Amino acid sequence: MTIETLSDDIVLCVFDSYRQGLEDDDGTWPWHVLAHICQRWRCIIFACPVHLNLRLECKSRTDAKAALDLWPTLPIVIKATFDKDGDEDDIIGALEYRDRVAGITFWDITTSRLQKCLALMQETFPILTYLSLYSSYNKESAYLITDAFLGESAPRLQTLNLSGIRFPTLPNFLSSASDLVDLSLGQFPTTGSGHISPEAMALSLSVLVRLRSLSIDFRSRSSYPTSQGPPPSTHSILPALTDITLEGPHGYLDDLVARIDAPLLDSGFIHIYDEPTFGAPRLPHFIHRTEKLKSLGLVSVYIRHEGSFLCFHSSVGSKSKSAKISLTFPFDESHTPVKLLEQIGTQWSDLLSHVERLEIGGDDLYFGPWWQEGNALWLEFLRPFTAVQTLRLSGEDLLPHLAGILGAVTGKRAAQVLPALHTILLWDSEEEEYYDHLLKPFLVAREHSEHPVVVEYEDLSKS
Repeated sequence: MTIETLSDDIVLCVFDSYRQGLEDDDGTWPWHVLAHICQRWRCIIFACPVHLNLRLECKSRTDAKAALDLWPTLPIVIKATFDKDGDEDDIIGALEYRDRVAGITFWDITTSRLQKCLALMQETFPILTYLSLYSSYNKESAYLITDAFLGESAPRLQTLNLSGIRFPTLPNFLSSASDLVDLSLGQFPTTGSGHISPEAMALSLSVLVRLRSLSIDFRSRSSYPTSQGPPPSTHSILPALTDITLEGPHGYLDDLVARIDAPLLDSGFIHIYDEPTFGAPRLPHFIHRTEKLKSLGLVSVYIRHEGSFLCFHSSVGSKSKSAKISLTFPFDESHTPVKLLEQIGTQWSDLLSHVERLEIGGDDLYFGPWWQEGNALWLEFLRPFTAVQTLRLSGEDLLPHLAGILGAVTGKRAAQVLPALHTILLWDSEEEEYYDHLLKPFLVAREHSEHPVVVEYEDLSKS
């Protein structure tokens, strides 16, 4: 049986499956390739333009005019990069067809070009669902300054991506975008025009009840003052949010997550630019307010010379399928990774006390004076993990160091370190005798305390 012998309904299903595999974020896909195959396929495609989400991709006013003459009445998606060879006015002129424009993506846009665009974007684009504006890479931000952007109304907008765009009235604009599903703010300003405080950001997000994905990263890696007041008693609830990515100074991110609730959050990534202080436990409270993450089953820690990485997994589902939130932060001689981890262990004890599996690894570490000074701090970091049953250690640099720290814990104290522990899983199976020797005092002490621990080695050939 060939596709020519299939019914129109089955062929339509095949086309739809093809669409789902190739559709871009703005809804465009190469349907015209199928339409050129034969008359029958063309009739099937044009009979179901909504079902197949047919859109005309244009890169200029000239493109748009040609597409409107050639194809049936379909929504337009404008995608263009401003460069020295392009006709700037022709590119911007495609915005004249605002009643037909469903998507806009402009790369390498400058303030002057953006102002020209805004002259054609003062009224509502009634079917616009996708808008992405990216300023020129590594150049000054482009300014989106207008009181009537899109006619102050974007009722059907679902995706908004702004990178390197200063938009002082963004909170007002978001209040008109009630259908927004994905919001990404790249190279977000830390000061001046277009900067939005954590309080104002949380308030503006609260109206986006359908928002599923939120991403904010800052242009500057400078620090931001940490809030000295108590955490807010009320929070902006984001009832549909499942994915969040935040990259910026600790002070801003800490203050922002203290003001929002995301009960359905399934995946999160928080990257701190500057040296954090974990004195105020706002981030763990944010995690605990998340339904899928309030009960953690696994914590992974990995340290390299450029920074530390922690990943918190829920107790539901496998490691690959569980809800998780990751945290990365840099360190230096005064804020060593061990000191920061000790702060996390102290301030986050309630959140960590139910974790059953702990994984710690590290490579490419620059050994400094802090390395040996951190032995007691490592034990303080381990202290709240009272429910950990399996401890996995890996990394050519960190594994022998941690094995030596555990091996030095003897007597009654051995039963107090990871009291529920029953298995130590080691990554390096080629040095079994060496690690057995390092861990022996701890293992003997645990045997005497009637809380024995066994050591197992992973098969590296299967990793």
